[in-house]
Amino acid sequence: MTKTRLLRALLLCPLFMLIMQQSWAQTRSVSGKVSDDKGAAVAGASVTLKGTKGGTTTDAGGMFKINVPAAVNTLVISYVGFADQEVDITTSTTVSVSLVASSQNLNEVVVIGYGTARKKDLTGAVSTVAAKDFNKGVVASPDQLLQGKVAGLEVSVNSGQPGAATTVKIRGNNSIRGGTTPLYVIDGVPLDGRSPRPGLGNVSGVGNLPDANPLIYLNPSDIASVDVLKDASASAIYGSRGANGVILITTKKGQATGMRVEASVSVGVSSLMKTADVLTASQYRSELGVYGFKSDSGATVDPFKAITRNAVTENYNISLSGGNANGSYRASILASDQQGIILKTGLEKYLATFNGQYKFLDSKLSLGFNLTASNYTEQIAPISSDAGSTGNLISAAMNWNPTLVMQRSDGSYNQTNPSGQINPLALSTYYDDRNNVTTILGSITGAYKILPNLEYRILYGANYGTGSRNMQLQGYIAATGGNADGKGEATIAAAQLFSQTITHTLNYTANLTHDLTLNALAGYEYWNTSYKNQSTTVFGFNYNIPGGQAIGYPYYNNIQAGNQANLRSFSNMDPSVELQSYFTRAVLNFKDKYLLTGTFRADGSSKFGVNNRYAYFPSVAAAWNITNEKFMENNRIFNNLKLRIGYGQTGSQDGIPAGATQQLGQINGYNSTPGGSAPYSIVNYASPNLKWETVTSTDAGIDFSILHNRIYGYVDAFSKKTTNVLFLATLPVPSNGASIWKNLPDGAYVTNKGLEFSLGAAIVQQKDFNWNVNLNLEYVRNKFVYPALGTSPLYLTGSVTGQGVSSAFAEAIANGQPIDVFYLRKFLGFDKNGVAIVASQASSYQGDPNPHVIMGLSTDLNYKKWNLVINTHGAFGNKIYNNTLTSVTNLGNIANGKNISQTLIGTSESLANPVSASTRFLQSGDYIKMGNVTISYSAGNLGKFVKNANIFLTGSNLFEITKYTGFDAEVSADHNNNGVPSLGMDYIGYPTARTFTFGVNFALY
Repeated sequence: MTKTRLLRALLLCPLFMLIMQQSWAQTRSVSGKVSDDKGAAVAGASVTLKGTKGGTTTDAGGMFKINVPAAVNTLVISYVGFADQEVDITTSTTVSVSLVASSQNLNEVVVIGYGTARKKDLTGAVSTVAAKDFNKGVVASPDQLLQGKVAGLEVSVNSGQPGAATTVKIRGNNSIRGGTTPLYVIDGVPLDGRSPRPGLGNVSGVGNLPDANPLIYLNPSDIASVDVLKDASASAIYGSRGANGVILITTKKGQATGMRVEASVSVGVSSLMKTADVLTASQYRSELGVYGFKSDSGATVDPFKAITRNAVTENYNISLSGGNANGSYRASILASDQQGIILKTGLEKYLATFNGQYKFLDSKLSLGFNLTASNYTEQIAPISSDAGSTGNLISAAMNWNPTLVMQRSDGSYNQTNPSGQINPLALSTYYDDRNNVTTILGSITGAYKILPNLEYRILYGANYGTGSRNMQLQGYIAATGGNADGKGEATIAAAQLFSQTITHTLNYTANLTHDLTLNALAGYEYWNTSYKNQSTTVFGFNYNIPGGQAIGYPYYNNIQAGNQANLRSFSNMDPSVELQSYFTRAVLNFKDKYLLTGTFRADGSSKFGVNNRYAYFPSVAAAWNITNEKFMENNRIFNNLKLRIGYGQTGSQDGIPAGATQQLGQINGYNSTPGGSAPYSIVNYASPNLKWETVTSTDAGIDFSILHNRIYGYVDAFSKKTTNVLFLATLPVPSNGASIWKNLPDGAYVTNKGLEFSLGAAIVQQKDFNWNVNLNLEYVRNKFVYPALGTSPLYLTGSVTGQGVSSAFAEAIANGQPIDVFYLRKFLGFDKNGVAIVASQASSYQGDPNPHVIMGLSTDLNYKKWNLVINTHGAFGNKIYNNTLTSVTNLGNIANGKNISQTLIGTSESLANPVSASTRFLQSGDYIKMGNVTISYSAGNLGKFVKNANIFLTGSNLFEITKYTGFDAEVSADHNNNGVPSLGMDYIGYPTARTFTFGVNFALY
């Protein structure tokens, strides 16, 4: 596949033919007003002609006017959150409609792959979250809107750093290499999933800093709804990219209600949710007496208070939209400045969007476009998950002797303490790291109705991002343990990410008989992506070092002043990845009772070897609308009862890098191909027979609503099996450590089995008071099976970091065990000398880092103009390895004049006890977190122009109920081993912030 195929695809347009359409000659005009159940006008309600696709929407005052053919006698009025209502217009030309609130509108349109469907026509496991149900507060990226909202969807915010990456999983872990991240599709454009923020590599003594969230360039306020495709019957239409599920994000569009301006302003203040688990100055003095040390320096300091702050967040958002029956538009601008609670951290971003949808040729031709442009700047602190005993700002603050002054009266920093501790305030001052990223996401679509029931659609989308990053660690700082100690270090880096897609689809709908309808889709898609990252690092400067000249000029702007003998450059350009796909889907509906959906997709990827470049992903699903049966006509309990069952296959190519199946080598440390006279060594052998990783899944579910839709929900049981498991193997001598990608034998596979449960209830529905509750639960267990291994691990991961535990691992990939099972020596207490007792010198399988139960609970209460929304979420059944307690705040530190954990007070541990990894540091990961609480007041219309004013106060991360002693049980540091992910490891990460946000939003029209 070459890029000429993209040009060919762009030119591949089916014949535009048969531009003939019979018109209905006689029409009449019908007008009316739509109100809600409290009498307020409903703007944007859909008014359609029953049996046709013609329609309009209500204006700001709830008014509409529509031309109705003589053959049509019924209007259908629909709006999100209300039951559809049919209105007989046989003898009327004016109508007044009052909608009835409903939590279950089965005619709501749900976005599915390459199209839409009514909720009642779904056969797969699809969950939809509308904008009104999103999480509130300080939300940096769209994935955080969904936390605790969907059964089967686990969203974990791993760090308090503004803009930090999240862990998102749908129905468990499918792969030992491929990660868990689902495919994100924005208005039909599939994303690469990576961030164009440049990486720095391993900063001297500081380590590798965490990645950014690849979705932070999107404005959460621009999102209308999110649809989560969970099972294979729903996601198989995305084939090789659907193994981890699919998240479809639909942005807001203009409505045919005239021009409308909406604005929102909010200001928030953040502080630490939970303080560090270390001794205060008074506790430290007491423990010095217990152990007989004399390292009391006389001061009383709070190191964490010195490096943290009450951080302010500001958000300003404005949008302009409008349109009529032939077209609509929407534009928005966001300006946001989010300070981090750690000094010199934050996220500042500016986003602009513009979209439009227009109809021509009597609505036979439609054109649309979407454009998002963003620029954001991150300020990053030296807080990594793989720093040693020094070099991390959080560990420096935890270790600092709380009786030792940090800053002298003359303003200088104390860096000459006898224990060699690194001064956290000095590290914060002398470390600078800024990253700037510009991203553009755009698409253009065109659709033409070749026949009334046959439509051709084309989409071209592109996502371009470029980033630059500058870092310096001034030579004033000492004891980080790297080349920068007393010398200084600087890095300049740049990255670029570009992906593009083109999609052609034909959609055919037909009434095959009076009772049988068909909706068929066929399509072709081409997608490619490329990424490159470059950096230059040098250490050894002659200014801003001890005894040197003080100059306020950053190293990274004067990188040539560094010692050029210590200059190193890095360039990484992934081979371009191309994906070519053919897909089809057919949906049969018999009497609105029996539904059958079949999909098929063929994918060819340049990542795989020539012998297995293509793979095929089928699925089939069926549903039975029981409430449409005659025997249910007189039932007074069920308003909706539907059974679903599905089977399908999806694939994954994300577990391997570009070029994985090719022979790669290095010349003088740089990737190259064979040839030339320079020293050449193979680092990756070709694997032309490498196959796709395939996930085969089944799903069975029940959708229900009872008691006039007052109680509603669903139950799903699912099972997934991953075969052709991808793995990177290291070849033995004499290969010099070269590696090769391979599929594990047929006897190796990964399983995920579980249950999902979602229940909503409108407990109270009155004119002035309403109370709704929603609960969702997922139970899931995963297992890696490879009988040939016996009881020995296939691979170790979850590296335990810090002084005294080098080359130790806490987790394993092993037969019959959950992925990343904890593999540790069992701690049995202390002997009479205070030395740890372990069951044996051999490690054993000791616990699961994967939560068994994921929970979300939300409730909203509305009293007249007041509204209260409470969202909580939690996870249960998993363990967390507290690597911080192992290496940073262990008892041995007090002998070196450093601080220790409060959990060590009163134990029988001896100072002679060596630092080692064991189940002693394995803790329960169970937690319930009060995610966000919002109280709002609907002020309504203020004056002639200000409409729908709403004042709100939101509290985020208010508290967490857990036995875990770290900052937050919702954590997972990246402690992978050669790309094999870890899970449930916690090591001196960025603390979680508690935030209170006050704001107002309103409209002008």
